[in-house]
Amino acid sequence: FHNFDHASHVTMSANKLLNRVCTAFVSEEEDFASVAARTFGISADPLAQFVIVFSSLVHDVDHQGVPNAQLVKEQDPLCEKYDNRSVAEKRSIAIAWDILMEDRFVDL
Repeated sequence: FHNFDHASHVTMSANKLLNRVCTAFVSEEEDFASVAARTFGISADPLAQFVIVFSSLVHDVDHQGVPNAQLVKEQDPLCEKYDNRSVAEKRSIAIAWDILMEDRFVDL
């Protein structure tokens, strides 16, 4: 379940949801400010849009396929690093952050 196909599906769903939330003007009388207000500012914030899509793509990176409780029970080495809390999620974020901080993404 926690594989690239799953990440692709979640990412496509997040992107589709973003497209629905950030739809263009619903009427000709609507202005940019009202669209931004209606979309909680997401339509006017490309960084927020990137974060939503990026986080959906990386949310299960390096997931071992077992619940956090099982990792804690088996005393997986990652548990100590992440203080036995949200181990898989924190691992995914750490890897994603390391990738995002690579020099090739400096202009992003």
